[in-house]
Amino acid sequence: MRVLRMLGVAAQAEGIRLRREVGGTARRAGWIAGAAAFGVAAVATAHIAVIAQLTPQHGIAVAAGIVALGDLAIAGVLALMARRRVDPIAEEARALRETMLAAVTQRDPVRDAVALALRSGSGPLIGAITGQAVASWIKRQ
Repeated sequence: MRVLRMLGVAAQAEGIRLRREVGGTARRAGWIAGAAAFGVAAVATAHIAVIAQLTPQHGIAVAAGIVALGDLAIAGVLALMARRRVDPIAEEARALRETMLAAVTQRDPVRDAVALALRSGSGPLIGAITGQAVASWIKRQ
């Protein structure tokens, strides 16, 4: 029964980890979509307006250079917002899953069956554990 509980905890930890990673990926996709939308809006409106405003004082080439530098700064900030972040909860869930799976694979099903048989007279449960022990033995062969 303890093996099943450990497998259940491992499955729950994996579920938490997967949900957290999917959420992180969706957030990153949202930031990237925002960056793309801002980029399109900046190209369509701000460029024309700023270049038109700066052209009389600096000339067309310098005005375009100033706008390009502003675009690079905005793109840099948005790229920083979209970078992958380490989620401590997802990492803890991954570690818990690995611990539970390692504990299950290191267990000796035969010893568990014998200990259970000595403590109680539960026939079906002993049969299940014995079947697990035989399956583990066959898998190792």
